[in-house]
This record gives sequence, structure tokens and C-alpha cells, in this order.
Amino acid sequence: MRKENYLITKEIELDYGHTLPNHYSFCSQLHGHRAKVIAGVTGKLNDIEGDSSQGMVFDFKILKDVLKKYVHDILDHGFAVWKDDQEDRDFIERRNKKVLITDLPPTAEVLARWAYIQVKSNLPNHINLVYIDWYETPTSSARYSE
Repeated sequence: MRKENYLITKEIELDYGHTLPNHYSFCSQLHGHRAKVIAGVTGKLNDIEGDSSQGMVFDFKILKDVLKKYVHDILDHGFAVWKDDQEDRDFIERRNKKVLITDLPPTAEVLARWAYIQVKSNLPNHINLVYIDWYETPTSSARYSE
């Protein structure tokens, strides 16, 4: 393995709904977003001769598969709801098959942290998840990193 350290990113998109019941504006209503989620990972360049991932830090397809299985497939066309928002939670759990219950209101920040935990726990040990960017809209995002 070489000594250089590289950063690579992979992006997915998903559609989800949420509500922020304490918000002063329209975000207190049930509504949806087209999210873009970007994972940034670091690692060493693989220089093992003849290896399938020679010249790569990590295969983009494998990173995409992790994002798809542990973020997209859980929340896409689903609904994120705060555990303490009992009125909306009751309605959403009755109505939706995909529901993500969050410990805090499901802001972009909270969802970025949730996605970070989901991805980090499903990557090989030699790959370091640096950050997750959660774009709630094309111009509004939250980054979570440890």
C-alpha cells in the first residue's frame, strides 16, 4: 500500500417526508424533500498488483451499495418523524410502511448524523468515513463528522 491518503465521495438521492412540529414556519407541516446524500471516505490507495480494486481507495459501487442499503432503502419514499411528536407519529405510522423515528426533530442535521452512523457501521475497517453531507434542498445542507 502507498502512503498517500485520498478522499473519495459518492452521492445518492432519495425522496422523503418529515415535519418539524416546533418550527415557526411552514416546516411545521407535513412536507417532503428530494435529498442528496454525499459520503466522503478516506483510505490508502490499493496498489496490490492484479487486485480488482488496484488503484482505488474503495470501489465506488461498493460505497454506493452501502448508501443504498442503509440510507436510501430505509428512508426513500418514507417519513422521518420525531419520537416525541405523538400526533404526527401516530398518523404516519398508521399510514406509511417506511418510518424512521428520530430522537430529535428530523432536521437535516439529525438526518446527516443518522446516515453517518448507518454508513460508518457498514464499511470495512480500512475505510474511514470522514463526513456525510445531507442536502435537504439544492442550496441547504448539513454536514456531520466525528
